[in-house]
Amino acid sequence: MKILQVSHGLPPTKNAGVELYTFYLSKELVRLNHSVHIFCREEDPGKEEFSSSEEEMDGLRVTRVVNNLTRVTDPRGFYDHHFFDEVFSKILKQEKPNLVHFQHFIALSAHLLRIAKEEGSHVVLTLHDFFILCHRIQLLKGDNRLCPGPLYGLECASCVDPIPPPRDLRTRFFLRAKDVLPFSVIKWTKRFFIPPKFLGNKGYEAFHRYRFMYEILKIPDIILVPSCFVKDLFLKYYPFIRPRIKILPLGIPPIVHPRKPKERGKKMRFCYFGNILPFKGLHLLIDAFKSLPQGRAILTIYGSGTPWTESYDHQLKEQARGYSIDFRGPFKRENLSEALNDQDVVVLPSLCPESFSLVIREANSLGLPVIASRIGAIPEAVEEGVNGLLFEPGDVEGLTRCMSRFIDEPNLIEKMASKMPKVKWMPEHAMELIKIYQEIKGKG
Repeated sequence: MKILQVSHGLPPTKNAGVELYTFYLSKELVRLNHSVHIFCREEDPGKEEFSSSEEEMDGLRVTRVVNNLTRVTDPRGFYDHHFFDEVFSKILKQEKPNLVHFQHFIALSAHLLRIAKEEGSHVVLTLHDFFILCHRIQLLKGDNRLCPGPLYGLECASCVDPIPPPRDLRTRFFLRAKDVLPFSVIKWTKRFFIPPKFLGNKGYEAFHRYRFMYEILKIPDIILVPSCFVKDLFLKYYPFIRPRIKILPLGIPPIVHPRKPKERGKKMRFCYFGNILPFKGLHLLIDAFKSLPQGRAILTIYGSGTPWTESYDHQLKEQARGYSIDFRGPFKRENLSEALNDQDVVVLPSLCPESFSLVIREANSLGLPVIASRIGAIPEAVEEGVNGLLFEPGDVEGLTRCMSRFIDEPNLIEKMASKMPKVKWMPEHAMELIKIYQEIKGKG
């Protein structure tokens, strides 16, 4: 089968969850004798904007297109433009793939789904996160409050452009009642209660985005989601996709080398690995660690931030000064077992909903229990007292109690390690996907 994968990034330049998943999945599909071409975005200020290049990488044919975001002047530029239409159409015409699997299209364009369908390809879309629902991706407001979702675009307006409090009574009433009104009422009455003079042009962009994504979700032959949480959330806002949405938990590449068991009498070794971003809650983890009895534990932080989060990274290091907290920077995914070889418990203190969490599966595959926030899809992966402990997101005292329990009950680590749930490896996941691909192809 000829498969075209589409992603907003790819190693070695981009190494976050979706990018790594796309890369390892594609390698496994090639191993199973399928032809895979990856179309992805890259960021490189040294290259001409929207130029493209091709390369062979680990048996994969990769087309990289440059988007340094220099032409993105408004929120719409992150999801709807025609910068890549020509090169994408050319690939479709030359390759004639049986199927195009969209992993992510941020900083590419959702318009590419239309092109793929118009060129006669079957289309698969995986919803790895909440970008279709939320232009901020994480379902967090600008002040890091949790967002309930777009409310047909109404909830998004304040994020697109700060809006002063309304003066007229009907708008005040509507905004106060929107959290309890049925969705159908909001859908058909919002334009009456929210006048243009209140929202302005940027406010109506939020309504346009919601409707645009509504139309885009009509295109895929099947929509895959990694968890029940993601499925339920999208059905809440787009119930028409129910016949085409399917839960397919992700797989992870096999990990060969197990970790070293903790030596008795040694300090408890807590660890975080992932992106260094404020919504990951690392500042709360450091606060919780500082509340533990001194000399009883060590905290290791693996990961890197972005040029936009340098101040947060500096804040964390200042916050950790004087404590047994080791910042080790990022590591390559193939070195995961080595990096976690001297760790006991992985901590995931997320403040935003997680759609799946590869981190939890990777930790469990090494026999490491996880302490994690009770938010999003995390409770689907962490069974309290079996493979980890849960606490309420943002609750520093709750996190401290969980960490203290491992210090007070050191045997809990090996007890949980003996009950770890089965991890789905990438070969098994790829076989599941191939079956889905073949079913779609068979329907013509």
